[in-house]
Amino acid sequence: MKQQLMLATTVPETFATILKFQPRRLACNFNVSLVTSPGEGFQAVLANEALITHSVAMVRGINVLRDIVSVMRMVALLLRTRPALLHSYTPKAGLVCMLSGWICRVPIRIHTFTGLVFPTSQRTRQKLLIWIDRLICACATHIVPEGEGVANDLRHYHITSKPLQVIGHGNIAGVDTEFFSRAAPGVAVAGHQLLADHSIPSSGFVFCFVGRLNKDKGLDELVAAFATMPPHAHLLLGGALDQTAPVSKATLELIASHPRIHALGFLEDVRSILFAANILILPSYREGFPNVLLQAGAMQLPAIASDINGCNELLEPEHNGWLVPVRDFRALAGAMQTALNTHARNLRTMGENARIRVQERFEQRQHWDRMVIFYKNLLDVKNAKLSDLRY
Repeated sequence: MKQQLMLATTVPETFATILKFQPRRLACNFNVSLVTSPGEGFQAVLANEALITHSVAMVRGINVLRDIVSVMRMVALLLRTRPALLHSYTPKAGLVCMLSGWICRVPIRIHTFTGLVFPTSQRTRQKLLIWIDRLICACATHIVPEGEGVANDLRHYHITSKPLQVIGHGNIAGVDTEFFSRAAPGVAVAGHQLLADHSIPSSGFVFCFVGRLNKDKGLDELVAAFATMPPHAHLLLGGALDQTAPVSKATLELIASHPRIHALGFLEDVRSILFAANILILPSYREGFPNVLLQAGAMQLPAIASDINGCNELLEPEHNGWLVPVRDFRALAGAMQTALNTHARNLRTMGENARIRVQERFEQRQHWDRMVIFYKNLLDVKNAKLSDLRY
């Protein structure tokens, strides 16, 4: 009989994008159900995974009354379903699920920490976020940092004294390198069409950014740095505006007015922009383990990124990209100029190095296999303890 696993995220988008098809693969070995908030993307999760998916409303940010309601509903769900293992991703799902799981005495309670917010927060907000993460860890039986940088921050800020286990080389999903490939059907056509649509000549040098247009992604520094680039440089921005942490008005005005900055909005399939670009730029203030760097690497695209958690675990300077100090637009501009002056042959070599690294360490199916082994080991230990108690 398959053991019952319950996986939880705050919003459906995480299951519909980053974790897409992972639950369905796990269901070959376990009885898997999902928990997430209702709303946009919920039906896509049902269609993709073909698994029982429970709706428990959870809100991002701090909202005490609504969080209490979420915990109460999660408690009711756990009492009804009685999973052997509960695994939460994303901060609010971690708070709701780990607290509810502790109340209901779910035997195995796992939380995965991705990008940590508190290291870049200030004063009272930072103290509150640290307290919340400590509560999550206190209620969890097992803690999984997405990468070694996240693990180091959890230790440095004394969030928990429990063991921290990074799975594989890090990341929560891996990358399908057959899908994210320059040779995948239709990718080259879409990439060339994107360049043509924005009148970017073959002699142009293309930087790209993929992600939410959010101030914490370093858009202010990116746009300021790009403004210093020569006339044959272009910048493609793939992502929707994020109103929760909006980019400055001056930056938005420059994006709208600059003839060589092309804002593409949200992209359902980012492979066209990654194919069209010469360099990916990710000047974030904080990350956990950025999927876009893995996707770009699989597409043989070198990257320039902030020297922060996740990014510095993926990029090796001069091998598959460059690292720059966070919030430093002059250093970013310098790295962009270096990339622009690098011979095309050397950029191709860096791109090949990037793909090899992703294939060796972050192939999606290998990650899925590691997750099966991870869950089986935990469940075997639990079952052995129960067997000992019977005797």
